[in-house]
Amino acid sequence: MSRVEAFLGNAVQMAGPLFRLQERIVAVKLHPDAVSVLQLHADVEKWHLERIVTWSLENDIGRQPIQENYRFLVDQITAAAGEAAVDGVDAGISVPANLFDTRVLTLPYFSEEDLIIDAQEPEFWEEFDPELSGLEGRVIKYQQIYANENEDRSVVLFSSIAEAELNRYRGVLLDSNLLPVFIENELFSLVNGIYSRLPTEDMFKPFCVFHLCPGSSMVVGYTRGQLCMQKVDISEFDEALLLELEEVDEVGGDFWDEVGIRISEQVKQSIAYMVEEQQFPAPDKIYLVSEHKLLDNTLALLEGRFDAMLMVPFDALDNVGVPNAHTKYVDYFQNSTVFTSALGLATQGLNVEGKAEGTQHRKLISMNFLEAAPTIRRNRQLAAVNRILSTCIIVIMVLSGGLLGFNTVPTFLDTRAASQQYDAARANANTQNLRRKINQKKLSEINAANTKVQSTVVNKSFNRFLENLPALIPAEAELQRLALQEDGTVTLTGLATSNVVINNIKRNFKAQKFTSRDPKVTSQRDGDLWNFSISASLLRVN
Repeated sequence: MSRVEAFLGNAVQMAGPLFRLQERIVAVKLHPDAVSVLQLHADVEKWHLERIVTWSLENDIGRQPIQENYRFLVDQITAAAGEAAVDGVDAGISVPANLFDTRVLTLPYFSEEDLIIDAQEPEFWEEFDPELSGLEGRVIKYQQIYANENEDRSVVLFSSIAEAELNRYRGVLLDSNLLPVFIENELFSLVNGIYSRLPTEDMFKPFCVFHLCPGSSMVVGYTRGQLCMQKVDISEFDEALLLELEEVDEVGGDFWDEVGIRISEQVKQSIAYMVEEQQFPAPDKIYLVSEHKLLDNTLALLEGRFDAMLMVPFDALDNVGVPNAHTKYVDYFQNSTVFTSALGLATQGLNVEGKAEGTQHRKLISMNFLEAAPTIRRNRQLAAVNRILSTCIIVIMVLSGGLLGFNTVPTFLDTRAASQQYDAARANANTQNLRRKINQKKLSEINAANTKVQSTVVNKSFNRFLENLPALIPAEAELQRLALQEDGTVTLTGLATSNVVINNIKRNFKAQKFTSRDPKVTSQRDGDLWNFSISASLLRVN
């Protein structure tokens, strides 16, 4: 962590209340025949679905609707967000997985730092997969999911999307008056949504997901250090039947049995390929996530057709409270799995406050395809620093006002007494000379008080110190507390990697002419780090 990043991280934590709204995310969910806007908040222990509004579209727009239905979708999302009255800052959207080129690559061992450097060249990926040769004009993201130096092996999840496609999804959020901060591969949202809700005892077990999605059904398997993806080849005929399946009164009989067998066999073949060719552990259950509006007939069609594997429809909204005014939008689907990827978006965030991983919600994949995300994070951190500086200026103004009152009020009271004496003395000509002397004395006292107040107000030592504070703290130290006192004393408290670093900070006070005397320093070793406190009286700057 650089010195600037450390300073900004501490500043954001000090100004934490400014970012409470950024614990939420507004997830936009595009269904085949509807659009949903959800406001979500996920933390370590609880999920909160604060708002949800679903709008049924006039016709079936399919799974790649952006280009052909752009303006129509913008209008519908804007209306849904207005109806939901969302007040979150961040907005995210999951893009259909079939718009991405997603692969799992096995590479020689790379450290995270070396991989970041080497992966900047598109030719790097072509070396390990010749099909990855035409990457110009595509946004590339990757994540190392396994690395072992002894085995000389790294496993990297690679995904890319055409920049033009990405711009459409970013644009549809912007034109809907939402601030896009997360754009993600739908499969990754799906995996995060399921993993974040797994019981603790199942977190380290392999799990498999069947994503039943018009035109791009997939099976995804995850086990520690391994992610497998395999397309499920459902014929166009069976896809058409699935679209009409929930309108059928009963799915019994030879005809529907054959449909269920064909679909389940395709799913089992995809899983068998992962087990045999990619050495994925055979799962004992498979989670079902469907993008269709209804699910009852689908469950009846596929129930008991996966041999020893148990098919479990994933209930995305289990134990997630829905506001009473919004339950009608959830009931529109009658499919508890349909919001899985939208809830998966809730596990994402910019982590502006620099929280430790142990205090955040669980997620397996973090791959934001929005290139501007680091800039958004830095701008918000700078806003926090600006708030701290503004607060310090206000404190200085309040202290100056306090000093003004402390020094002026007694003089004002004395002047009032003198005025009363002046009125009484006006009737007595013999006291004229005494009255003039008293007034001259009080005038001198007022002028002296004004001079003292002006001297206090123009003191700029605090401003100069705060402006140069980042340069005072080296990268090997972390500032944890800053205290300013009205007499010009500042106290810095924090951690350092060695006593030499603390002495360097001490020398910096005189080198940068903040003080003419050596600051008072106390330090104490705590394991590998040193706790320190440095106190100094700032030189007055007018």
